[in-house]
Amino acid sequence: MAKFPRLPKALLKKPPGFKMPRVQAFKDDMSNLGEQIAEDFKGTIKENIEQNAYGFTLADSTIKRKGSDIPLVDSGELLDAIYREGTKVSVEDTPRSDSGLTNLELAMVHEYGTKDKHIPARPIWRRTYRDFRPVAREKVVSFFERNKK
Repeated sequence: MAKFPRLPKALLKKPPGFKMPRVQAFKDDMSNLGEQIAEDFKGTIKENIEQNAYGFTLADSTIKRKGSDIPLVDSGELLDAIYREGTKVSVEDTPRSDSGLTNLELAMVHEYGTKDKHIPARPIWRRTYRDFRPVAREKVVSFFERNKK
């Protein structure tokens, strides 16, 4: 095993004008920025669902049964189940009053569709994420532009 030479203490002193980096402050800033971006994404996904931003369609029989031509919204339970925790946006895995599926399971059925029940995929999460990425990137770039020294 190689032995390292002993360094004089003078070499280990901080140079004049050296400032310790504020690592914790940076971590806190990044955490806050991530939470702001996640909150904006949550609002965007809910808005896209409520406004049918991607123009998903329903069968005439479904429109007649539910009394609305807006996919993904019947009772509003699914919208209410969308949450943000830290920088994570998801759907609560909670029971529904109108289905044997949980809110999370129903969101997955809508996102990917089913072959056996002939429900088409309505990829609201993936499309919103795709369209939101430049918005999130701009928020990060703006943060660094405002805080550069």
